[in-house]
Amino acid sequence: MSSNIFSAKRFRLLYKQHLMHNSRTLLYAMVAYAGVIFLLLSFVQMTNDKLPHDEESFISFLIGFVAVFGILFVGHSFPAFRSKESTINYLMLPGSALEKFLFELTSRFLLVFIFLPIVFWVVFHLQGIFFSLFSDVPFQMVGFEHVDKITLPENVKKMAFWFVTLVMALSFLAFVLPFTGSAMFGKQPLMKTLFSIGLIVSLYALVIYVALEPLGVAKYNTNDTLWLTPLDSGGAFRFFACLTIIGNIVMLFVAYRKIKEKEV
Repeated sequence: MSSNIFSAKRFRLLYKQHLMHNSRTLLYAMVAYAGVIFLLLSFVQMTNDKLPHDEESFISFLIGFVAVFGILFVGHSFPAFRSKESTINYLMLPGSALEKFLFELTSRFLLVFIFLPIVFWVVFHLQGIFFSLFSDVPFQMVGFEHVDKITLPENVKKMAFWFVTLVMALSFLAFVLPFTGSAMFGKQPLMKTLFSIGLIVSLYALVIYVALEPLGVAKYNTNDTLWLTPLDSGGAFRFFACLTIIGNIVMLFVAYRKIKEKEV
């Protein structure tokens, strides 16, 4: 690939510059994240007769903390776009639009999907070991391998691949949407993104309801030969999984085009 489009050296320099200017902020954010985890886990354990958290609690809290803090973090991507002056300085940095897009994407998503779970695992066990001093029930170590123990309903196991693909694609989309919104909106990007998503979902739900009920589309029996029409649960999982994957790609492309647009 041409060095005008992507250069590994410039890409590394973007990471180096980011760590030099934001290392203290990232450290404070991680301390706050760990503190919230410790306090909330402690509060829940105190209300449960000091019984230690088990595997089910680990999975539930892991998903909850990563989802909430991850969306907050990803929803404030492209911080330089919050004002015209910082945007100009950011665009003048030596680097192509693709490099800046990939830097923001990788730095945000690697932290969400790798660093946040690791910090949670560490704090979860430190909190469990600490509270085991005040409880008669011993604390059991829990690892990420217990996430695989989530059982699927019997009617879903036959189509487990497409079901898992759909869940993963939807989970990724939950972070891609605020990421794209932060590239589109200058002020308060997360709030505007959530409002836009809520409005769009409400409008689509209204259109679907009007089509199915008042217009009677729900009474229409589709032809088995129609293309792209899910006729059973397996087909529905496959259809919506592919649709969600396409949605992720489109949203990421929109975010990239917004960076290109600001360079003009």
